[in-house]
Amino acid sequence: MKTVFLLVVPLMVALFFTPQIQRNSCRSYFSYFNIFFSSDCYYNPDLDDDILGIIQRHVGVHETHQVQTDDGYLLTLFRIPRQNPKGVIFFQHSLCTDARIWISQYNESIAFFFWRAGYDVWLGNTRGNYFCKKHVSLNPTEAAFWNFTFHEIGYYDNHASIEYVKRQIGGCKITYVGYSMGGASGMVYASIRDKDAVDSVKLMVVMSSSTQLGLDCAGFLKYTLFIPYNLQGIVSFADPLFVLNRQDVWYVKIARFLATHFSCKKCMLFISHLFTGFSQDDLVPDLINMFIRVHGSEIPLKIVYHYYQTYISDGLFRRYDHGEARNLEIYGTKEPTPYPLENIKVPVHIVHGANDNIDCPTANEKLYNTLSKNSTVYGKLMVEGFNHFDFLYGRYRNEKVYSKILQILDDINLKE
Repeated sequence: MKTVFLLVVPLMVALFFTPQIQRNSCRSYFSYFNIFFSSDCYYNPDLDDDILGIIQRHVGVHETHQVQTDDGYLLTLFRIPRQNPKGVIFFQHSLCTDARIWISQYNESIAFFFWRAGYDVWLGNTRGNYFCKKHVSLNPTEAAFWNFTFHEIGYYDNHASIEYVKRQIGGCKITYVGYSMGGASGMVYASIRDKDAVDSVKLMVVMSSSTQLGLDCAGFLKYTLFIPYNLQGIVSFADPLFVLNRQDVWYVKIARFLATHFSCKKCMLFISHLFTGFSQDDLVPDLINMFIRVHGSEIPLKIVYHYYQTYISDGLFRRYDHGEARNLEIYGTKEPTPYPLENIKVPVHIVHGANDNIDCPTANEKLYNTLSKNSTVYGKLMVEGFNHFDFLYGRYRNEKVYSKILQILDDINLKE
C-alpha cells in the first residue's frame, strides 16, 4: 500500500501541475471525463498564456497602446498591425470580458481571421476590465472608480479609442465591430457623438447589440437580474458588493478553478442555454476552458441596474434612471431621455442570432426600424440556430458570420 501511495501521489501532482503533461482541451465533451488519458485530449499552450503571447504564437506581430479618456481612465489597446492593409477594424468586447475574446479561438480566432484577410486589427478594452484598472486620480478600490455604465463606455471609451486609432493610422476611417455590450456602447457613441462617428467610422457592425431588450427577451436572465437590481436600497456605492465578480477574492478564484476542472462540460453548456438560448451550432468543445478563462472581468452593479431598467421599460434604450429628482437635475426631465438612435448617420450592419435569448430577434427588428434608412443601407443578418455565445465560440462562426462581414468590407473597399 505504501508503495502504491508513493507511485500514485507524484503522478497526480504531475498531472495537475505540470503544463507539459496536463491536458487542458478535448475535441469532444465526453472526453473531458477522461481528460488525462484520452487520445482526444491535448495540451493547448494558449490556455496558460497572456494575450500578447497568444498573438505572438499565431501571428508574430503585435503592439500595445495606452489611451486616456476625457474623464481620466487609462485604456489599453492591442494592435495586430498589417502593412498596406485593406482597411482598419476596431473590435469592442462584451460585458464581463475584455479584448481576449477576439483571440480566444486559438489559431482560428476572429481577430486572426480578419488580419489574415488583409486588415489592420485593433482590440479595444473598456474601463474596469482586466487591462484597464488605472485612472489619473481614482483607484479601483474606490467606489467612484466603478460609477459607470455602458453610457460612459460609449461616450468616453469608444470616442477616445476610435480617435486614437484614427490618429495612429493617418486619419483614415475605421470599421467598428461591437459584440453585445460592445454593440450597445457603439450605438451610444454613434447616436450622441454622431458628428464624430461620421468623421471616423465607415461602417459599424453590431452583433447581438443588447439595446432594445424587452420583457419578451432575456429568458432566464431577466429573473437573475432582478436580484442585484433590488439590492439598490441595501448596497451603497461604498460597499464591496458594488462590483460583482472581483478577481482578487478567494471564492472567484476557486469557482474558476472548479469550472475549469469540472468534467461535465456539457452540463455547463446546458445551464448556459437557460440564459443565452439553445444553440444548434453548439460551442466548440476545445474552446470551453478558454471561454471560462476570459469571461471573468469585474461587473459594476450600475451596469446590471442599467440593463434591468431597459428590460422593465420594455426595451427603451435610454440613459440611466437616477430617480425623478436626480433625473430633473441631469436631464431636465423626470424620466431618463432615450438615446437618439434616429440621429445615427454611420452605416450600421445589424447581426443577431435567431435563438438568442438575451438579444432576441424582435429586439433587433425594433432597433433596425428605429434607425434611419441611410444608416441601414447594408441591412441586417439573422443567423439561424445561433444563440448569444455562438458569435464567439460557435463551430461555424467564421462561415456564417465573419466571412459575410468580410464580404461587405471588401465591397466597400472596391467602391472607394
